[in-house]
Amino acid sequence: MKLNYPQLASHLIKNLAPIYIVSGDETLLVQEAVALIRSSAREKGYTERTSLSIDAGTDWEKIFHSEAHSLSLFATKRIIELQLAGTKPNANANKILQSLANKPLQDTLLIISTHKLDAKLSATNWYKALEKNGVAVQVWPITPDQLPAWISQRAKNLKLNIALDAAKLLAELVEGNLLAAAQEIEKLAMLQPAGTITIDTIEQAVTDNARFDIFTLVECAFSGNTKRSLRMLANLQAEDVEPILVLWALSREIRTLAEISYQVKQGVALSSLFTKFRVWEKRQPGMRRFLQQQTLPECWALLSHAAKIDRILKGITPGNVWDELQQLTLQITRGSPCPNYSNP
Repeated sequence: MKLNYPQLASHLIKNLAPIYIVSGDETLLVQEAVALIRSSAREKGYTERTSLSIDAGTDWEKIFHSEAHSLSLFATKRIIELQLAGTKPNANANKILQSLANKPLQDTLLIISTHKLDAKLSATNWYKALEKNGVAVQVWPITPDQLPAWISQRAKNLKLNIALDAAKLLAELVEGNLLAAAQEIEKLAMLQPAGTITIDTIEQAVTDNARFDIFTLVECAFSGNTKRSLRMLANLQAEDVEPILVLWALSREIRTLAEISYQVKQGVALSSLFTKFRVWEKRQPGMRRFLQQQTLPECWALLSHAAKIDRILKGITPGNVWDELQQLTLQITRGSPCPNYSNP
């Protein structure tokens, strides 16, 4: 059975399947979906809980099977939670999961949480068996347009009334960060448990969470979002972040992509290069976009520009560091070459 996250609560009132898989890239919502299933199970007598974090080196038979078949002295019903994170089950794990999906363990609830499922993983035998005999809960991200309504509903759940314009302001301040939004709503509920939250309340009480760190800037720039990247860069400058740290992060990513671009030309598969260079799944779409738009000589040109910024930082070459970082960021996000710089 397939469910969207909003359908989960009503499903749990009537049913509790033996196996759930919760997937999505919005960490807060995935965690809350798992917590909702866990809470419903505890009401039905599942009093013991084991949480296992799975990585690429996990020996499924040794760790998971021993845990799954161990007996408890204190509870007859238990919950086993598997956190796959960015790890994809190997062939051995596929067999184990398929077996569990077709024949669930008695008095055991299995909850699997993972990132958004790709087409390859959704086509595996274990996932098909789980979807047939258990419940697959898909958690979709909250879009910027949906965020004010999400904030209003979450506030209402805490018996807090928030005006629409105030919800829009809060959405702008947290920049799509659901965890930050949830924390601010909880803080508002404590500060003003009665009455309506207005724009004035938001301005006085809410921390500006649109303070982006350097790694978020890098991720956004290589994903091609010019407007947001420039805003992040301006925030970093306003917060007196050392420009050398920004340059280091951008340069490191460019060097990695230059090496990947070179090896792709030598016939190496991009997927294996992502593994070799330890590129997280979340960063891969941005890197793919960049590699599709930038040639290897253009990567070298970007590195030449970065080298110039380094000379400015050291006082060897005249110039404004932040202006140059802005230009470099523009060149990355737009996927355009740097005509003033040649292969170093």
